[in-house]
Amino acid sequence: MVVRVKICGVTREEDVAVAVSAGADAVGFIAGFDGTPRNITLARAAELIRRVPPFVDSVLVTTSALITKEEAQVRRLGPDVIQLYGDHVDPQEVRDTFGVRLIRPYLLKRPDPEEAKFEARGYDALLTDTYRAGRHGGTGTASDWSMCQSIRLALDPIPMVLSGGLNPENVGASIGRVRPFAVDVSSGVESSPGLKDARRVREFVKRAKEADGDILR
Repeated sequence: MVVRVKICGVTREEDVAVAVSAGADAVGFIAGFDGTPRNITLARAAELIRRVPPFVDSVLVTTSALITKEEAQVRRLGPDVIQLYGDHVDPQEVRDTFGVRLIRPYLLKRPDPEEAKFEARGYDALLTDTYRAGRHGGTGTASDWSMCQSIRLALDPIPMVLSGGLNPENVGASIGRVRPFAVDVSSGVESSPGLKDARRVREFVKRAKEADGDILR
């Protein structure tokens, strides 16, 4: 299995280009979270998604409230994937409405792989992230990799995306320990909040892919 890489929280055209040229498999755009410097409007997300070429996935990171309120605009946006925060949604209905695949975020409040498996029902993948009160993720704090490994095993065959405090320095070790389907990074490859550092993006993707090769050997 080849480990996939998602560069998330992208706000600029040049950062889309860097992620794609570095070999990222997906690029993420955040909308509906006013408290983060990585938040952009749906109109801005549309501009950036148009820069994502074929065979690289565009991921809209948003909330159930926003896709309900702005259904027509999200449909015009046309992301490949929605990473969906919030409850009280029917995954199949969302999938049919927007023609997307769905990622369910899961914050690691407690070591409960069965709860994570329950949360993933009806979704195409589950993304683990570090829990911090009042935050939806993006804390920059490393996840408990042992817990993530247990969740990955419980989820099988549902893919698991590992996030939470990843950076070029620790992504190889995290993949070796957890062996996720994909890894997701945002603040770990930034020069300042919301602005990607091209060198760190390239190094992250390189080390993630090298770590995958080590696993296969």
